[in-house]
Formats: sequence, structure tokens, C-alpha cells
Amino acid sequence: MRVEACCQALLEHLLPDLDPQQQGLCIDVGVGTFAFYCELFARLGFTTVAVEPFPTDKLRAVCGQYPIQLIEQCLSDQVGTQTLHMGQFANLANSNFSSLAADWFGASTTTRSVPTLNLAALLKHVAAARITAFKLDIEGWEPVVIQQFAELPAELMPQVVMFEYGGGSSRALGAKGWSPRFFEGTMTCLKTLQQLGYDFSVMVDYASGTQAKVFDLQSLDLAHESPFYANGVYGNILCFYRQRFSSAIIHRVCAPYGGGFANWLISRLVS
Repeated sequence: MRVEACCQALLEHLLPDLDPQQQGLCIDVGVGTFAFYCELFARLGFTTVAVEPFPTDKLRAVCGQYPIQLIEQCLSDQVGTQTLHMGQFANLANSNFSSLAADWFGASTTTRSVPTLNLAALLKHVAAARITAFKLDIEGWEPVVIQQFAELPAELMPQVVMFEYGGGSSRALGAKGWSPRFFEGTMTCLKTLQQLGYDFSVMVDYASGTQAKVFDLQSLDLAHESPFYANGVYGNILCFYRQRFSSAIIHRVCAPYGGGFANWLISRLVS
């Protein structure tokens, strides 16, 4: 599936139902160089925060246009400075793969010292009273942040958390973003959110022939099972806090972004 386009379509459709009065913050952590979720959040009328240590000129322009509060730091588990391993893909520099994890598959030996803040410091800095959406794409460092959700008061629990998993290989091969260490980190994200009460969830994977998978996180025995496709490549999981949606709605929104487009188009023509 076209992961980012599908997830943006889902959020555009669901966030107005989650928070009709746009009372909560939407936070985009690890904005990158494309698919600016922060722009979507702001366009929907939400007060928006973007966390990105090396913003592009385009991102700066977007943040100035709406406006969006831009924080040029890395979100981690400590306030101070850490070493960021600059990203590369196909032997070319690519900041979208930069990671605080030295052994991340997209990390190079080129490093920079970057300012960091933890989740509590971030939320204090932006004076968060309520969080509608929390998007996280930080190249293998997601569990470091998500585990800190356990320290949040109930009123600050994001209504939807979206985080990236996998990358660089496939689940079947078990390498790179699917290596034992990083797969364990992904499972830690799910276990933490499960323990905090997140239930209705949607997974969107890049793998050919897949469709968005809707599942109840509370019903999974994460010690023995996971929601991932056997041919999973990379994707996003959206976990909702005490909020449910129709599976039919999810599949209708996602259909144009995967192999099911032809069937979706036919259904629209005959309906």
C-alpha cells in the first residue's frame, strides 16, 4: 500500500470525529522531508507542533504559513545532547534515515551532536493540556519515546498514536528494521500501548497485495502473536485510545491506496 498517503487520508477522515472542536494538540515527531503530517494537522484546524532537528526550507515555510510551532530538537529519553547518526540510503545521504540508534540500518558513520528533550519536557514546553494525535517516525527510536507514555496522566494520553515499524527488509528475512532488536522494540511499543488501554488499531503496510488491517490491540496475546503480515515491509500502526470506528469506513478510506483500488472503483460506479 501507499503507506503515507493512506495514513494521511485516514487521519484526515478520523481526526474531526476524534476531536470535533480541535481542542487538543497534534504533534508530528520526526517530520522528515516529505509527507508533512504537521501540515495536515494544521490544515484541519489543530494547534500543531513539529519536532525535527534538521528542518528543510519547505518545512520552515509550511510552519510559517499556518503557523506551526517548530522545535529543532530530537525527542528522546533525556534532556541534553545526544549523537545523531546521519541517514543514508543506497549509499547516498538521506536525512529521513537518521537515527539516534547507531545500529539502525539507515544510519551512517557520519554523526552530529543534537539537542534532545524527553516527552515530559516536550509537553511542558508546548503547554499541552490535551493531545489529539501523536505521530512518531524516528527510525528505530520509537519505543524509547512510547515507553514514556506510561508516565503521563490520563488527561494527556493521546487520542491516537501513530508510529512507524520495520523498513529496509521484510519480516520474512528478519533483517534491518525487522532484526530481532528492532522488532522487539516494535513489540514493546504495542505492549506499552496495550497496557495503557489503547484498543482499536489500524496497520498500513507497504507490502504488495496487502490491505489495511483493523485489529483490537486488547485482544492480542503479544507474548505469542503480532498483527504483522508475513511479507510485511514497513508501515505505520495507528492505535486509538477508547475510541472505535467501523472497519468498513477504514477499508473504504484506504482502498484507493492499495491493491483493492479496482474493486473500490467498481463498487463506487455501481453504487
